[in-house]
Amino acid sequence: MNIVELMLTTIKAKLMPVLNKLKLLTNGSFIRNKLLVRVRNFFFRLLDIRPRDERDYYPFLWWLVSRRLAMAAVVVISVLCISFLWSSKPDRTRSDNPYKAYKYDSLMLKFTTGKAQILGKSGYMAYVGDVEKGTVKGRGTLYGPQGNIVYDGEFDANAYNGTGKYYEDSRLRYEGTFKDNLYEGEGKLYRDNEALWYEGGFHMGCMSGEGTLYDAFQTPVYKGRFQENRIVYQELIGKGTAEVSEMYMGAREIITAADVYAVYMKAIDAMYFGDDAGNTLEEEFVVRGIYVLQPQVYLDGQMMEDIPQIRECLGEPVYEGNTYLEAEDEIALNRACELTGENVLYGKSGCREMPVYDDVTEVSEFDGDYQAYIYVYENEGIVYTFFCKDKDAGFDFYRMEA
Repeated sequence: MNIVELMLTTIKAKLMPVLNKLKLLTNGSFIRNKLLVRVRNFFFRLLDIRPRDERDYYPFLWWLVSRRLAMAAVVVISVLCISFLWSSKPDRTRSDNPYKAYKYDSLMLKFTTGKAQILGKSGYMAYVGDVEKGTVKGRGTLYGPQGNIVYDGEFDANAYNGTGKYYEDSRLRYEGTFKDNLYEGEGKLYRDNEALWYEGGFHMGCMSGEGTLYDAFQTPVYKGRFQENRIVYQELIGKGTAEVSEMYMGAREIITAADVYAVYMKAIDAMYFGDDAGNTLEEEFVVRGIYVLQPQVYLDGQMMEDIPQIRECLGEPVYEGNTYLEAEDEIALNRACELTGENVLYGKSGCREMPVYDDVTEVSEFDGDYQAYIYVYENEGIVYTFFCKDKDAGFDFYRMEA
């Protein structure tokens, strides 16, 4: 062996351990195992909280606290706090909105005041607007999981409070004032096609107070008082036809006979009848009573659909029993059948009607033998007559008189 080979062998013998060590140090599995061993040993030492002597204690009042135990507690609490704060950090990647985004249960949100985004449980953008120390307060917009606007307006205490707009399936349903998520005060209610349906007062989410009702073409048809989404029909009683005409602007049909004068108001499912007031200066008819051509009545703060409910509310009736229909009853019965497209009571009466004009009908003869089972109640100065097929059944329509 010559001197060159000897030198190469010597150099190789010296370098191979170094190269093997470098190869080992660059091996991913070796590095991972080494780190795991070091981390394990660190936590073993950290969690080995058994004190060895007096120097392993912290004196605290009358107690001695293990230094290792205190250090372990501090480390664990610090790791938990860092993890929680990391998960609660503002997220700017959720949308192009310039405001910081927070999860709905983020701790950081509770210390935030100003403009912000709030993310829903599944991560969608649920709210953009004003917040005050974690509470939605001020002006903002609430979104649904699909990105559709649910509410746009003023908030207070995480609820709709103030003026705003409420949407259903991306269609405007209501705009006006709110209180604790309910319609309250003045507002506008819209149909499914966003055509104006009602404008006026609201209370506890219902049409209540003075308001105006509109038809499908956004033409006003009735202006008056409402309660719990119902027209207060009894306020028409005692008024002259001129005054009623100012309240009801929809299409009407006038029905006349020898001793009968009635007006059918199809847009509000009602018909009123009156007495001749020819001795007054206006020589107009006065509304004596009104028929509501619906099988529900609003009494004592609740909607009722049958006689047992009414009896429970008002007690025993003033009168009940089978009776022959009066002339006005027959006219109302026939209009109720036309309105529903179905038989009301036992179907239309046999009275003879003849159109005179497009909106005027003359009755030349009444049935006179048509019977129904009626219940008569008196409540707050109004006499209610409920028309039923049978005893203790649901009523089909009712009449109100002062």
